[in-house]
Amino acid sequence: MIRDRLLLEVNSELVQLYPRAGASIIHEHVEESVEPEPGPSVEELNLPEDLRRTLLKAGISRLYKFQYEAFENILNGFNTVIVAGTGTGKTEAFLIPILVDVHRNPSPLPRAVVTYPTKALSRDQLARLHKYLVFGKVSAGVYDGDTPVEDRRRMRSQPPAVLITNPDMIHVGLVRSPAIKMFVDRAKFFVVDELHVYEGVLGTHLKYIVDRVKLAREGGLQFIASSGTLSNPKEFAESIFGVDVVVVKGPSRRRGGAVHALVSTGYLSRWTITAALSSILAKKGVKHIVFVDSQQMAELVARIGRSFGAEVVVHRAGLPPEERRRVEEKLKSGEVLAVAATPTLELGIDIGDLDAVVMSSPPPSFTKYVQRAGRAGRRGRPGYVFTILADDPIDSYYERYPTQFFSQDIPQSVIEPSNIEVAKVHLLAHLLEKGRVHLDSLPPVWRRAVDLLIEQGLAYTRGYYAYPRRRLAIGFLEEYSSIRSGGPIVEVYDEATGELVGYRELPQALLDLYPGAVYFIQTKPYVSLGVDIEKRAAYVKRLDKDVDYYTKPLYTVDVVDYEVLDERVSERNIPLTYANVELEIAVEGYVVKNAFDDRSGEKYWFDTPLHYSYPTKAVLVKYPTIEEWDRLGHAEAFHAIEHSLISAARIVCGAGLTDMGGVSYPSGDIVIYDAAPGGSGLARLLFERFEKAEEIAHDIVSSCDCEDGCPRCIYSPFCGNNNQVLSRRKAAYYLTGLLAGKLVEHGKPLEARYGKPIA
Repeated sequence: MIRDRLLLEVNSELVQLYPRAGASIIHEHVEESVEPEPGPSVEELNLPEDLRRTLLKAGISRLYKFQYEAFENILNGFNTVIVAGTGTGKTEAFLIPILVDVHRNPSPLPRAVVTYPTKALSRDQLARLHKYLVFGKVSAGVYDGDTPVEDRRRMRSQPPAVLITNPDMIHVGLVRSPAIKMFVDRAKFFVVDELHVYEGVLGTHLKYIVDRVKLAREGGLQFIASSGTLSNPKEFAESIFGVDVVVVKGPSRRRGGAVHALVSTGYLSRWTITAALSSILAKKGVKHIVFVDSQQMAELVARIGRSFGAEVVVHRAGLPPEERRRVEEKLKSGEVLAVAATPTLELGIDIGDLDAVVMSSPPPSFTKYVQRAGRAGRRGRPGYVFTILADDPIDSYYERYPTQFFSQDIPQSVIEPSNIEVAKVHLLAHLLEKGRVHLDSLPPVWRRAVDLLIEQGLAYTRGYYAYPRRRLAIGFLEEYSSIRSGGPIVEVYDEATGELVGYRELPQALLDLYPGAVYFIQTKPYVSLGVDIEKRAAYVKRLDKDVDYYTKPLYTVDVVDYEVLDERVSERNIPLTYANVELEIAVEGYVVKNAFDDRSGEKYWFDTPLHYSYPTKAVLVKYPTIEEWDRLGHAEAFHAIEHSLISAARIVCGAGLTDMGGVSYPSGDIVIYDAAPGGSGLARLLFERFEKAEEIAHDIVSSCDCEDGCPRCIYSPFCGNNNQVLSRRKAAYYLTGLLAGKLVEHGKPLEARYGKPIA
């Protein structure tokens, strides 16, 4: 039952807009405001007088209990992780003890290096820090790629007590910048804010950057981190910092209430209803962000939104930084009321008051849901959070069990420390820093990375030492200077003007920019002329008129090689393997799809498929075949099970829509892999929780009432063969027998596979 007035109005307009479609708000959840438990007053603390007066002037007369616990732990020298909800004062929890230390230990060198995941957030936080700084005694400054040359020169000669930067700058700076080396070598505190952001490949990069920082100095570094959403803060922080940490927990919920709504699309596409909802909110003067998990879907939502008469602008990765900053300023000033964004606006960049958040689909994990939801109503007002549920297996699951959506646990955050693709980047950087490194001093992953660097001609060994081939190594690091991409970056150029108009990383670039692909840039349609993988460049041509369709690639994925890392037999006697795998993607053509209802149109096939290979991590599964079924029957069942397992991983592992992929074989071999080159850690998590994923997969295929497959159960928008060779009924029959213990397999995954792989 809907009680909130705004929800009632929005629901009424949505139903009137499409009276026969069945689109409506189906569930309301009210989140009450929570006030953290109070702690001691500022007067009770042993603070320097200047700092005490500064805090009182800033409106802080008392610490919360969790802030005081962090205060005590940090000043007593413990590596500390602070976990508390949005708007509860995590920044003050680590900043106040650092400022006490700065007052007690004045130094001409930085006392703390504080890292934020983005440049924009660094500058927002500097403005926040300034109100706590005592003029003339404590200074702070941002040192990153956007800092003017004159400011950098001044900060090198007169370093601030609190230096704000980002991991990317430290990664590059340890090789190229004596100033960065000096900052991290002399600082006492190393702070990572928004720690939850660093899961997967980005977290693995951070782990290696931290390792390099520790190798660049002689110990004595104290680590501090904060996060609003971590279910395993101790384990996750220790996997990155490599030291014991203590955890301080504040209230897990936000400070400030919110009204949450689940919205069913009926028989229309999620993009149509997302855009319609955005236009309704904009016309009511509700400032909001629409979150999507795909760059091109952000463009699509903005285009459809404009057809409803609402101005929707796009904020996403792959756009030039100055374009993103323009969008942020327009939203902050109220010049625009609706922005379609990828996770680029997920963090706490100051965009002013925000009334609502619209999520075009349930986010990759409940962690991201909480983070995105926290953007709305952060300044003493309740926020509104709308989540679109469409024809999708997980959406349908939550439509059946709406209360479970809001009561679910935050999944564990993980990294994959043995990602050899990440390890080789940082080992090469370390070789350039040191000149040479003794082989016996390297941990096992770095030792394997040496062999890979030698094979690629980037390093060599002489005696017991490894050396970089400097010219080639520097060129390689220039190409891989970003820690944000999972693979090599492809630059996208306008064929007519030669202008650089965007970026895309491999292997996704191949799936977005094949010849004939429709590619949107700030809602303007282009057609791709193809990708030059060797030159890392793609060229697009502006279309003369708007289009009401988009394209999806038709492709296959095959496992060309694998190395077993771990094995086990599941509770249902199914052999499971966690492995390094070498995947080959072959894009064979594409299909044209209607933008408003996702119906498929004509297919186009290439004379010669486009190929790209890359390493990653995967779960390998070997299911037994059924004697009565032929090869086609097995292919239909196992392909459907593969799709449902990937869907289940979204709940079990917190995987995003594109974080994992899969391939199945008629022989009963299924491979679920990390989409990120080298691995993200999600496949490892799935390997450990596979039984739970099978149970959810069974629920997905057995609860749907379709004939034999539909978007609500086994159809996937990312299926490489356009959802062909699928059978929900066979998958349900098979998994029912499996869960009942009627199927047993004694072979090993991929040992006797046969048949064409189906992605």
